Amino acid sequence: MKSKRVQAVILATALAAGYGGAAAYTALAAPSLPVVTDFGPGDGLTRYVVAAAEGGPVDDVLAGLAAVDGVVSAQPLSDGRALVATDALTPRDLAGVAGVGTVEPSTSVPLFGSVTDPLGRSHGWHLENTGSNAPTQSPVVADADTDAPDAWDVTRGGGIVVAVVDSGFDSDHPDLAGSLWVNPAEPCGTADTDGNGKRGDCHGWNWYTNSADIDNGSMGSHGAMVSGTVGARADNGIGLAGVAPEVTIMPLVIGGGSTVDVYAGAEAIRYAVDHGADVINASWGGSMGGSALTALRSAVAYAAAHDVLVVAAAANDSGDRDTNPVYPASLTDWNLISVGASTAADTVSSFSGYGATAVDLFAPGSQTVVTTNTGGYSLANGTSFSSPIVAGAVALYRAAMPQASAAEIKQTLLDDVDPKPAFAGRSVTGGRLSLARLTGTPAESVRYAFTSMTAPAGTVSPRIGVSGSAAGGDYSVALGLGMEFEGDIWALADKPVTLGGTTVATDDTGSAVFDLGRVPDLAGLGLSPTMPLGDGRYVLTVQLLRDGTPVGRASAAPLLVRTSLPGSGGGSTPGTTPGTTPGGGTAPGTTPGAPGGTTPPRTPVPGTPVPGTPAPAPAPGTPVPGAPVPSAPTPGTPTPGTPNPGGTPPGGSTPGAPAPGPTTPAPGTPAPAVPAPATPAPGTTPANPGTGTNPGGPTPATPPAPVQPPSGGTSPGTPVPDTTTYPSIGAFGITSLSPNTVSVAGGTLVTVTGTSLPARPQVLIGGTARATVVSESATRVQFRVPARVAGTYDVAVFAPDGRSTVLPAALTYRADAPPAGGTPAPGTTPGGGTTPGGTPPGSGTTPPPTGTPSTPGSPGTGPVERTGPAGERLVRSATFSALRGIWSVDCSASCTGVAI
Repeated sequence: MKSKRVQAVILATALAAGYGGAAAYTALAAPSLPVVTDFGPGDGLTRYVVAAAEGGPVDDVLAGLAAVDGVVSAQPLSDGRALVATDALTPRDLAGVAGVGTVEPSTSVPLFGSVTDPLGRSHGWHLENTGSNAPTQSPVVADADTDAPDAWDVTRGGGIVVAVVDSGFDSDHPDLAGSLWVNPAEPCGTADTDGNGKRGDCHGWNWYTNSADIDNGSMGSHGAMVSGTVGARADNGIGLAGVAPEVTIMPLVIGGGSTVDVYAGAEAIRYAVDHGADVINASWGGSMGGSALTALRSAVAYAAAHDVLVVAAAANDSGDRDTNPVYPASLTDWNLISVGASTAADTVSSFSGYGATAVDLFAPGSQTVVTTNTGGYSLANGTSFSSPIVAGAVALYRAAMPQASAAEIKQTLLDDVDPKPAFAGRSVTGGRLSLARLTGTPAESVRYAFTSMTAPAGTVSPRIGVSGSAAGGDYSVALGLGMEFEGDIWALADKPVTLGGTTVATDDTGSAVFDLGRVPDLAGLGLSPTMPLGDGRYVLTVQLLRDGTPVGRASAAPLLVRTSLPGSGGGSTPGTTPGTTPGGGTAPGTTPGAPGGTTPPRTPVPGTPVPGTPAPAPAPGTPVPGAPVPSAPTPGTPTPGTPNPGGTPPGGSTPGAPAPGPTTPAPGTPAPAVPAPATPAPGTTPANPGTGTNPGGPTPATPPAPVQPPSGGTSPGTPVPDTTTYPSIGAFGITSLSPNTVSVAGGTLVTVTGTSLPARPQVLIGGTARATVVSESATRVQFRVPARVAGTYDVAVFAPDGRSTVLPAALTYRADAPPAGGTPAPGTTPGGGTTPGGTPPGSGTTPPPTGTPSTPGSPGTGPVERTGPAGERLVRSATFSALRGIWSVDCSASCTGVAI
């Protein structure tokens, strides 16, 4: 707690400290502000979730629905259904439309911003409580606050994107000027240049009106308040400051007035992840179940899989969230932070939800100042405002700790709370948010600014400005080049890069390192590399090193060289906005329909497609792909293809057909291993071994029981004893998993078969631990399991577009299980095996001639390589592959890039 003398100094020097100046305090003192009593009416429409008949594609019925008199909008959902807004129509009215199968009411929940206390004066106690600047509350305890201005000495959140999933925004509010997110892949207008089905989503999207109107008119009051709580600007002499006054706000509208639509909320969470949000705020929720909860849980799990935190309000019903769950706040996913409201006296607000295990922490929520969508200010109560205060805090931690994972940021935030008696037993931490400890974050930092990032083909000369507080020393710099090809970004090898008169060719990681010599400090340091590049889309990375050790975090930015490459799926053509893709921008191998047509940053893509018929797992005694092979035959020696007794799983379509893409996946091999998510932070409930629960993803309603074949001997074509078979379940028609028992040490190769498995899948074990996909096709996915403690776990298969299938209690980890690679997959011919570099049995492909190297990337041949359209040598790179969402960063003039 600060002394009164220190508090007086802070108040007197507010302008220098960055709160918004003494003028801000004066403005807040007079006149008194009104207290918000409601958030206005909604649009009065009734919303339904509609599925196509017999599991057909919903796109076939959207046009018919839109033509019905009384249908205001019809938009597709990620689960294959449609959200339809109607004016006084009934389910029977929609059921009569050709192609419509089921119609059910959508689920609405309240926004968490109720007001019951009397009117009061404007104040900033939640930022810095002096003991006298919360006049509408009594008692008031000095320093019962977030200490946000202390953290501003370290960072104000610049460069961090906070997605506000709510009812709207106020793009004209003077205190939000400069905060609005810009989607560089989609100019404002009526054209859908990024191909995500949302025309003109240049600043976000409105699922409530199915339009690009992110303000949402008079119905957007609550969202405007939440946005200002996160990121109202400081030092502008007006109003108040948000907790993170330099963040970027991505407004995503899912409701109006006092309620929001849950299905729209799930879609917005996915959109936020796919468009690069660093943290997502959800100041809403309610009791729910069924498909609405499944959609919401799946969306939060999608955010977890991409290392994005979701902050949720704990509700305003004074309820115990341990016994009376409210979603999303009561979800147990590791990436969910649940927030209750506190007073200016460090007590639980009378209206706030609480929970010893379900609520993580408390933050100010009583009589806080908020921005209104009329351009002014009001006082408001609610966990609706506690949640964005924490979301703003997450943004500050993310900016101050750029190398930290989302789990590490959550843990640090929870560890840094101020413990208070009133919160003990009512939250996981027993404390209230505090940002004072951010001042202890190492001050040494490095920042990059990229210019000249668009150029014609030939000698390209990007410019990189460097600044920061890092100490002087002997420096070097690693410059990296990646190139987009076949829907992915590859390391560009053997490319000469010149810096300061020295030319170095990039290595297999796409990197070239240059010695900079003795650098006293970073002030004024500029880098001007040159390199010969043909037409295409590239990624430039930069990392400073001092005495060979990285300083700060590496940064990446898109480098656009004129027109699109054939087959690259991107680039800019003359007359188009740089970074946009004519015709929708979906590259071969990507999934049309995923917002933005890209995979978000920070998530390496596990695995690559395999040509032709899916390869079965190796037979006993056959080397496991990627493992050491003692006395192995020479790679490239042909192995005659043999019939596959196990056969291919039955064909046919199932609901949730595979994502659109090339019929034959591109050749490839195992991608680099992707680390499993970090240990869940306190307050989360990890999957419990032995229970088979999967809190991180949707579980099919009443899944069919797996068929366990009898144990004993097998013959060719007979499932092995540790195979679990399924009756073509879920969106991917999964038919088997083998083996179903693995070693606790991890590394076992497991095969899942199905009728319509997704391209570029992700596999989670127990809802949190990520497996490494090593091969994939429409009918077979093979992955290596991570190490886990003994027990039984769910297996969840996720598509990039968010569809998923969960196999309950599918894998058993045992200490005495066979070592990695022990059991053949279904359909493998015992004794058939494969030869490294050869053709797997039953593949139906012709082996390469003797002495000819096998397809680059085959097991045992080293890195996956491709030859680019102009003869470039491209090497598979987890680092560059994780940056496929970088095309949403606008560097046409200048940019700070993306931290990696």
